[in-house]
Amino acid sequence: MLSTQHAAGVSTFEALRPAEPGERIGIVAGGGTLPALVAREAERLGWRPFIVAIADGRQASWGDWESIALHWGQTGDVFGHLRRRGIRTLIFAGTISVRPDYRSIWPSWQTLRMLPELFVMTQGGDDSLLRAVAGAFERRGFSVVGVQAIAPTLLLPRGDLTGSGRWPRHREAIQRAERAAMQLGLLDIGQAIVASADRVIAMEGIEGTRETLLRVAELRKRGRIGKAETCVLFKAFKPQQDTRFDLPSIGVETIAQAEEAGLVGIAMSAERSLVIEPQKVAEAATRAGLFVLGLDQETGDAA
Repeated sequence: MLSTQHAAGVSTFEALRPAEPGERIGIVAGGGTLPALVAREAERLGWRPFIVAIADGRQASWGDWESIALHWGQTGDVFGHLRRRGIRTLIFAGTISVRPDYRSIWPSWQTLRMLPELFVMTQGGDDSLLRAVAGAFERRGFSVVGVQAIAPTLLLPRGDLTGSGRWPRHREAIQRAERAAMQLGLLDIGQAIVASADRVIAMEGIEGTRETLLRVAELRKRGRIGKAETCVLFKAFKPQQDTRFDLPSIGVETIAQAEEAGLVGIAMSAERSLVIEPQKVAEAATRAGLFVLGLDQETGDAA
């Protein structure tokens, strides 16, 4: 079961409501379940969502809301679509598994005009990319807000989401994983580390958390990780990260992947990480015997 704190939706963030009911909000949607969750919550708050499906999000069905699907060559067209609908507020949500390569696409005229900006956006790590994207919208008068502005109850609170009480036995592994994850984040490489009390097992690169955990599962099968070596996953908010984008996140699939990798639990930055469908995640983690811990990165406190 969820802790009382999370079940009550306790958060340091207040949901952003429209100035008047029916105000439009744009959701730039990648893959996964998060964009639809955000759209539903925005609707509940009185917003009228407009979905701009890109990358992985183009494969999804958006029948509940007005939507358009843009390929990378139409990137520059998005501003006109938003302005025609009177949209000034935007949220970016969902996964993008393949970054755009603007050197190998046939751009629309609006995208062609943006190519100098777009080439700059594709340089550097994910944090650099997302900051550049936000800047492009803000220079054109749009306000870009984070997922937590609309759905603050998805933020992981401090403490164990499952209430299992198992995590203190693995404090050393959690601390090692956290320290390594912070260093990884400083370099804008990734967010996730798998570690035991004695060593770092795996670091996330451009492949993402899923493939990192698949690699850990394979290492365990090959005997590179001992049967008695208990490991945890830590996903950290990067020290320089913009809070509006790409917060560390987990869902039910992450629990299944962690179980397959033989982990004992998952820890993340409290109030700076997202749990997609938290009740389902808590139930899945409980069945798998895993803890899901929200940790204050500055103090290491989970109480």
